[in-house]
Amino acid sequence: MNYTPTDIINYYEQCENAYRDAWGMDRNLQLNLGLWENGTKNLAEALRNLNAKVAELAEVSKDCRVLDAGCGVGGTAIYLAKYFGCKVTGISITERQIELAKENARNAGLEQLVDFHAQNFMQTTFPDESFDVIIGMESICYAEPKIDFLEEAKRLLKPGGRLVLAENLQGKEELSDKERRILYTDGFNGCKVKSLDTETQYLDNLKSLDFKSIECIDKSEAVRPSIVRLRRFFYPAWLYNQWHRLIGKAFSETQEANTKMCYYLLSGLDKGLWKYGLIRAVK
Repeated sequence: MNYTPTDIINYYEQCENAYRDAWGMDRNLQLNLGLWENGTKNLAEALRNLNAKVAELAEVSKDCRVLDAGCGVGGTAIYLAKYFGCKVTGISITERQIELAKENARNAGLEQLVDFHAQNFMQTTFPDESFDVIIGMESICYAEPKIDFLEEAKRLLKPGGRLVLAENLQGKEELSDKERRILYTDGFNGCKVKSLDTETQYLDNLKSLDFKSIECIDKSEAVRPSIVRLRRFFYPAWLYNQWHRLIGKAFSETQEANTKMCYYLLSGLDKGLWKYGLIRAVK
């Protein structure tokens, strides 16, 4: 499976209503899994928890200049600007997301602190050493290969700058054919992700680029409730699609794959085929 930027853009555009319905996108402004810990009561709290944890690991302060690589509809950028008063730039290859992010920033009254641009995080137009912090919220999984993004992040970070990623990771160094089918064909194919790097691959690549203070915190159990939530959404979505088939308006191939993913992500997590990590490194 080889996905082009156009495939990824089409995925986000075709599945926008799914994010709106299942994840409260218009209200929560987030497309990620969040962190269910410390007595978390609902998805909105989980999403805020992830933003707060990433900000903590990145040592965000008012004086920071932050890049959100793969910013979605702007929720994390807006959160950082609102609670820390820092300047944040968000980038995405999806023009539709950039439009929504700008609208969300205007609604929050934060246009002076946040700005959004349609750019590829693998090759940006920003000058060297432009940012104190770079974050990626379940977005760097789209980089092929991932080390190309890490190289660009190193170029963009100031000396002592922090890189923090909340990322899906392949759970095993080697996969059988059956495991690969569950993880990718049945699972992450649904969001047009071709491959995941393992924790070891990320850490080794960061070391090879001379990053320091490298760590990966396993948060797999903290995202499990979100994955269970997706499994629950699979059943009504599948029935809804069957009804649409009867009236000649079946889901697109992309929407069907996304629905299928909602079931199989939990299977892959239970089998240890993928996990969720918070990766931190310092230039």
